[in-house]
Amino acid sequence: MSRSAYIRLGGGIDLVTPPEQLPPGAALYCVNYECPVTGGYRRIDGYTQQGPVVPGEGPLLGVVTFNDAIYAVRKDAGADTATLYRFDTATNAWDVVGTAGALHNGRHEFVEGNLYATELGRALYGVGGGKPFELKTDGTFTSLTAAMAGAKYIALHSEHLMLGFPAGSLQHSGIGDPAVWDASTGGAGEIGVGQTLTGLVPGTGGVLHILCHDSIKTLYGTSGADFQLKTTVPNSGARPYSGQSLMQPYFIAERGITSLDAVQQFGDFRPMQPGRKVETLFTEDGLTNRVVASAISKSKAQYRVWFDNGTGIYMSPAGITTIRYPAQVAVAHTGELSTGEEQLLIGDDQGYVYRLGNGASSFNGAPIPAFLTLAYTDLKQPSVRKRFRRAFWDIRSGTDAEISLQADYDYGRTETGKPRREFIDFMLGGGLWDVARWGEFNWSVPTLGQEPVNVAGTGTSINFTLHSNSVSAPHELLGYDLHFDVRRQRRG
Repeated sequence: MSRSAYIRLGGGIDLVTPPEQLPPGAALYCVNYECPVTGGYRRIDGYTQQGPVVPGEGPLLGVVTFNDAIYAVRKDAGADTATLYRFDTATNAWDVVGTAGALHNGRHEFVEGNLYATELGRALYGVGGGKPFELKTDGTFTSLTAAMAGAKYIALHSEHLMLGFPAGSLQHSGIGDPAVWDASTGGAGEIGVGQTLTGLVPGTGGVLHILCHDSIKTLYGTSGADFQLKTTVPNSGARPYSGQSLMQPYFIAERGITSLDAVQQFGDFRPMQPGRKVETLFTEDGLTNRVVASAISKSKAQYRVWFDNGTGIYMSPAGITTIRYPAQVAVAHTGELSTGEEQLLIGDDQGYVYRLGNGASSFNGAPIPAFLTLAYTDLKQPSVRKRFRRAFWDIRSGTDAEISLQADYDYGRTETGKPRREFIDFMLGGGLWDVARWGEFNWSVPTLGQEPVNVAGTGTSINFTLHSNSVSAPHELLGYDLHFDVRRQRRG
């Protein structure tokens, strides 16, 4: 008797649940797909190069968006100093900001804000192991020479500029004045955290989380008169450059991606492990100590982290996937343009700056390879053999990518025959009249493709592996309608 079952896709990679217990829409293996909050799997956007290579040598030491411009820091050639550059779109060149060689030759972190209570006071602050600096919207560059050198982490908290020193010192400027660092006269001060400091991340409720190597601490209060430091997580810490704030703080701890969830009692926090499903990537593959950069995408509700082996992880509330770029990420930053548009930047180990997304259909001209292996489904009948016939795939988004699809049966048993590999060719992008943007959809094409694929074969369970490698707009896989006939019970 012919039957059908619809399998909704989503959930991301799950490496800890036994294969026979996985939901059929989950992924066993996934590269260069992401999990949209609306469900399904979407091939990731690419990136485009921003200007020529940044002058200097070595990897980029920092990249940031400020006042609708792109800034980058790179080591000076033949010197133990670094320079801040601004990308001039009119001349397609990198211009020196301030004085060449004025920065410390170290990894730089940035924070944007206003400590002066007027719009003209908006500024960018940065630090990279030397003296911190301030860059105003009018282009004025000031080295904050009164501050102590050596900080690697930076944040704004309760009208103070906060500097984090790896040795375990947290120092703050005077209230409303980032140039004042005299504790005896200007309200500045120092707080010892007692451990190696690895990051500063703002938290909900006006607190500042101090990430340490073996613990997480939280700073409460608004000034040196009432600052109070509490230990939030006593026996688990964060890796450098992994901390980000996306409604709540996220970071990489010993066992993978961890977050701090605010609790109602006493305004405290508790640790959670949203990355539990991919814990083995960190504990067995050693990614815990290979973090090089992290960022967030507010528009996609994603926490992103990159490692020194060319891979990375995208995590959203809908699931976790892995990514792989041709470029080795060295630094990353999420900024916002005056239009409200999000701008995600990465800098690589060769001195180039790239913008992620923004309609990029390739890796700066190179095709985007994407792989997805779905979990097996036995259609809730693990002992019944089925004769699988065809699957109708629901695919959304305008693209001309060719997707190859391979079915497999019985959890990969070699004695079970496999059908030949099939290809899905489609062109989507139909829009709704008076809803879609003019020029961004195609005439006489559907908004959702339902592509039939021959999956003829017999087994108790079935799964699919999909692959594409193209320069094209992203496609979105939502689910498939599986047609099959029920056969006999499995025999011993």
